[in-house]
Amino acid sequence: MSTIIRTRSPFFIRTPQETQSTLNHFQINITVFGGLSSSSEQCDDLYADYLLRKKPLGSEDSVSVDISEIVNDHLEQIFTGVYSVSSEKSSIWVTVATSPRKADGTLVDDAVVTSNTYLAQEGYNHFKDGANYTVEPIAMISGSYLQYHQGSTITIPVNVERVVSVQWRSGTSTRETDSFTDNGNQNQKIGYAQFSGSTVLDNILVTYDDSFESIITIVPIEECKFPVHKITFVNRWGAMQDLFFFKKSTESLDTRSENFNASIFEARNVVLSPPSSGTECREEITYNTYSTTAHAKKTFNSNATESISLNTGFVNELMNPYFEELMVSEYIWLTDSTNTIYPVNLKDSSFTYKTGLNDRLINYTMNFEKSFSLVNNIR
Repeated sequence: MSTIIRTRSPFFIRTPQETQSTLNHFQINITVFGGLSSSSEQCDDLYADYLLRKKPLGSEDSVSVDISEIVNDHLEQIFTGVYSVSSEKSSIWVTVATSPRKADGTLVDDAVVTSNTYLAQEGYNHFKDGANYTVEPIAMISGSYLQYHQGSTITIPVNVERVVSVQWRSGTSTRETDSFTDNGNQNQKIGYAQFSGSTVLDNILVTYDDSFESIITIVPIEECKFPVHKITFVNRWGAMQDLFFFKKSTESLDTRSENFNASIFEARNVVLSPPSSGTECREEITYNTYSTTAHAKKTFNSNATESISLNTGFVNELMNPYFEELMVSEYIWLTDSTNTIYPVNLKDSSFTYKTGLNDRLINYTMNFEKSFSLVNNIR
């Protein structure tokens, strides 16, 4: 299994110690690429190569380098409603080679040269996890409880390097099975198990590492009154995750514009009229005039941003980790009741955790704005 780099948190490379007196600096070669880990084709559109040089400080005989920001630039988050497309560039291979060098750039005598390959994904670690936390998830969500809209497609991201199958079940009866096989290509390292249909499900059985099993409880919610909205976001593991908002939604429009005082006075106004005879236009000239219907105060650069306020309906406190991850996600999409997908940004900057003990019934209200202007200004 691959060692994971979560690129929104630092990932440090430490070079081996080198005690030779001729050591001047360490050379670090970073290569990012797609496809199989065993080959890095330069024609691959994910391919990039970086060369870093770093000198040890004082009496140190090795160096540390954080490579996460360099790698993060090459990951792409794509959501078109087809989850397999989202996988294509959400994982990338990273090879890091280190070597001690003399002042002229040649290798130190008897140099220890290292080369390691990692799998990078645009997730993040928590502070309490410590540095270079690389634990591999099974199902790529942070809990074992989910609420979903009954009748809608339910999607679960999984780690294809570990997961063998996902069984969609009612009680102990399997309704459908998704199987996974890792072919080594980075474009399928994050897989998505999906179930569509009217069958009511209540749990998912995930088989991983050949024979181990894990159960995720899923609770169907039937909404008959309000249009249901789906929020898709990149979670802490770098995978697409869905949350459903079942209750009241409110749309609004925030406008913006600029104004200036325009000069509408005309000291000499010439109006050309078609000739009554001959070939020359007629001129009608007036002096010291202005139109009483012209805009003396002119509006320009007028545009607007559409926003929507969504309510979850009553949710279990076990859903709290998902809303926490939504709050800090950098990529969010809204799918409305007509299945139209919009990129959105979360407007809220604070989140109060609710529990059944303190609040009894838990409902969250979240405010999103569409990530584009109403008047098209893409140039």
